[in-house]
Amino acid sequence: MTIVSNDPSWWSTIDQNRSYSYFVVAASTINVYDWGQ
Repeated sequence: MTIVSNDPSWWSTIDQNRSYSYFVVAASTINVYDWGQ
C-alpha cells in the first residue's frame, strides 16, 4: 500500500526508502549473478 502525501516532511523518508529498495535490488542481482557463475 503506497501512501502518497504532499506533506514535505514525508519526502525525505520516501526518498530514503526508494534508495534503499534500489540498493537491495542491485545487491540481490549481483549476488544471484555471482552465485550463478
